[in-house]
Amino acid sequence: MALRRLPALLALTFALGAAAGAVGAKTAPRMWADQLVDMTTGDLRWAKTRVRVNVDHWDPGAQTGLHRHPGPTVIYVLDGELEEVFPDGKTVRLRPGQGVWNPARTSHNVRNVTPEPARVLAVHLDPG
Repeated sequence: MALRRLPALLALTFALGAAAGAVGAKTAPRMWADQLVDMTTGDLRWAKTRVRVNVDHWDPGAQTGLHRHPGPTVIYVLDGELEEVFPDGKTVRLRPGQGVWNPARTSHNVRNVTPEPARVLAVHLDPG
């Protein structure tokens, strides 16, 4: 039974590690083993989580519109600059090498307000 879960655990560990390493220790949350595994049963808490990794391209002026994702998301800027705007008016400017972790169901709008294209690495942990 535990061996069937191993590929999912390895994929999740790799995705979280890559995203956290890319974003940097100052902005990425620390994930401990007890957050991922129920220590009383050994079951994976996120066993049915689907990991999606995309490279998104943003033309100047492009934006998502206000939306949210069912699971946590990491956005890491590869090229260009983006702004992430939250319903309370808070705006975060993201430049190359910077990223942000959004908890599940965080409403936000991502937009490219520069005259240059932007490219981001996005990691989504979608509940299964």
